[in-house]
Amino acid sequence: MKPSFSSASAAGCSSVDESGSVLARARALTVGWGAGARALSTLPAASVPAPYRALLDHDRGMTAVLSERWGEPVGVRVLRQRTEPDGTALLRDIVLTVGPDALPVELASIRIALDGFPTAFAEQLREGTEPFGRLLARNGVAFSVEVLGLLTVPAADVWVAEGRVSPGATLYGRIGRLMRADGWTIAETVEFLPRA
Repeated sequence: MKPSFSSASAAGCSSVDESGSVLARARALTVGWGAGARALSTLPAASVPAPYRALLDHDRGMTAVLSERWGEPVGVRVLRQRTEPDGTALLRDIVLTVGPDALPVELASIRIALDGFPTAFAEQLREGTEPFGRLLARNGVAFSVEVLGLLTVPAADVWVAEGRVSPGATLYGRIGRLMRADGWTIAETVEFLPRA
């Protein structure tokens, strides 16, 4: 049986497949970022500035893409983390950073299906010391990303402080599904870039 995302997620929203609304799912996944998440909107790829579009509109994981962009491995800071009541998924809000001053290069919310991973892998995830994409690569888990939509939002609330951006600055991002070659959904994620 392939693990999947149930309609009983911690965010109280059905999966993208069930709801048919990418925007509703993105808002549900980003609820931990504050009221600003309600201002999320979708936009066509042509409307995303080229530097951001190049970093967002592809089928690769952001850990590798951002490490390449910034020329060094990205670090992770976990802001919030919780496990769904049934224990099948780990939800967390994170900041990916680079450099000695921990410059924020991504603000993300991710829902990781735990029921398809060994217990030791789940424990490594919970430690929160390594970006999810790097942990997958280190454990030999090959995946691709299905981009479900490109997003924009004016920076507000926690996004301002954690992204080190001005209030109202335009953030560009994506909602995606990380999938193994066999079709198993590893995770769903909403990722915003405070800078390109």
